[in-house]
Amino acid sequence: MSDFISNIPFLNNAKSGKNSIWRYLITIILCLGVASLVAGALLGVLIVAWAVFNQAAFHQNFDTAIIYQLLSDPIFLIFLVGLSFSLSFLFLGLSLKVLHKKKFISVINTENKVRWSRIGKGAIYWFAILLVLDLISYLIDPGSFKISFNLQNNFWILALLALIAFPIQASFEEVFFRGYLMQGIGLVFKKPWVVLLVTSLIFAILHWWNGSTIILSLSIVSGTFIIGLMLGIIALADDGIEMAIGVHIINNIYVSVIHSSPDGGLGNLPSLIVSPADPYMAPLFLILAAVVLIYLLFRNRKEDVLRIFKG
Repeated sequence: MSDFISNIPFLNNAKSGKNSIWRYLITIILCLGVASLVAGALLGVLIVAWAVFNQAAFHQNFDTAIIYQLLSDPIFLIFLVGLSFSLSFLFLGLSLKVLHKKKFISVINTENKVRWSRIGKGAIYWFAILLVLDLISYLIDPGSFKISFNLQNNFWILALLALIAFPIQASFEEVFFRGYLMQGIGLVFKKPWVVLLVTSLIFAILHWWNGSTIILSLSIVSGTFIIGLMLGIIALADDGIEMAIGVHIINNIYVSVIHSSPDGGLGNLPSLIVSPADPYMAPLFLILAAVVLIYLLFRNRKEDVLRIFKG
C-alpha cells in the first residue's frame, strides 16, 4: 500500500501507521457495534436503578410501562445519542493509537492542529442557508409551519441536550466517515471521486432506520447521501474535516431544536417549529443547498474542488 499516491494530500495521510485490513475491521466493530452495546448496558443499569429508587421513594409497584415511556421519549433518545457516540469516540481514539499507530490529528487534516475557525465558518454558512430555505418553504406553504415553542414544555431541556449530544455525534461521524473511513477506502480505490461515492453510500445506508415508513426511509437515505457527498467534497477540497464538522453540527441542532418533523428519526420534539416532512421535495432542497454551500465556501478555490474529479 506504500505506493498509494493521490492528488488529495488529506487522503495521503492514510499512508502513516499500520493499515492492515483487520485493524480497520476491528475499529469499525468497536465504534459502530461494541460502543452501542456498552451504551445500552450502561443505560440498562441506570434505568433499573432509577426504577428501584422510584419504587422505594413512592412505594409504588414496579411498572414496566414507565420504562417503556422513558425509552420512547425523544429527549431521552438524544441523551442516548450523546452517551453512545461518546463511547464511539473513545474507541476510535484508542484504535488509532493502539491498532493503527496513527496520530488522531491525521484523520482531521494535513496540519498538526485543529483549525477551529473553519468549524465556525461551516456552521455559520450552513445555518444561513437553512434559514433562507425555511423562509422560501414558508412563503410557498405557510400552513405547513406550526410554531410549537412553549415555555412550559421541554424546549430548554431539548436545547441543552442537543448542544451537548449533537456536537459529539456529528464530530464523531465526520472523523469516522470523512476522516478515518475515507482515508482507509482511499488505500483501496485510490481515485478521490470513487472514495467520495463509496463513503457517502455507506453513510446514507446506515441512516435507513431513521424513517418510520419505507417512503420516508428512502427519502432520508437519499437526503443523507446528498449530505454525505456535500460533506465529503468539503473535506477533500479543504484537506481536512473541520468545515464539514461545523456543517454537520449545526444541521443536527437545527433539525432538532429549531425546525423538526415528527416523521424524523427522533419523533415528536418540542422544537421551535414543527412541520411534516415532505419525502419528495427534501432531496431537491438539499441538492440546491449543497450546491450553494460548496460555491460559497470555495468560490475562490475552484481548483480545490475540481481536483477531486480529475484522474
